[in-house]
Amino acid sequence: MILDIGDWVLRQACTQAAAWATARPDRPITVRVNKSALQVADARLLPTLDDALAASGLDPNLLCIEITETALLSQTATATDNVAGIHERGVGIAIDDFGTGYASLLYLRRYPINVIKIDRSFVTNITTDEQDQAITTAIIALASALGMTVTAEGVEYPDQAACLHDLGCPSAQGWHYSTALPGVEVTPLLDHIYPHN
Repeated sequence: MILDIGDWVLRQACTQAAAWATARPDRPITVRVNKSALQVADARLLPTLDDALAASGLDPNLLCIEITETALLSQTATATDNVAGIHERGVGIAIDDFGTGYASLLYLRRYPINVIKIDRSFVTNITTDEQDQAITTAIIALASALGMTVTAEGVEYPDQAACLHDLGCPSAQGWHYSTALPGVEVTPLLDHIYPHN
């Protein structure tokens, strides 16, 4: 059922993102949607993406598709065409859980990647483990050199957030900032952070 559920999630995410964009035209928010390797290799991914964007009216630049390194290993014609098609539509592409998969750095050159997401396994002990700090610093530098955005995953504590900030990481996500919330609960949070003009 992952394909059907994934299609529904994409449509719902686009609809919600479009509503936020309409409410805050001066402070656009990019919404990221995870896609599994199976979904990336599915022939209906691009038609579903087109339908979701058209039905919602969402600016493609406000959507980013997250895929894992493992998904890049599926070098079928369909998967390759899908990744290219996502990029051609102006939708961003993020590599999720970076540093834990099997992909080589060659994939960063081969595919139009916009965002690298540092896996939480490097963040968990970042305040005490010098190797995790070194790897994270290297990933941040790599992303910067390639003109990519970098986001740290799994930030749960203030000291982790502070350490990442000191290492030059420009963005992060995790329970330190908020637990997972339904859209109706995110909206008041956005209203507080980004009040209407």
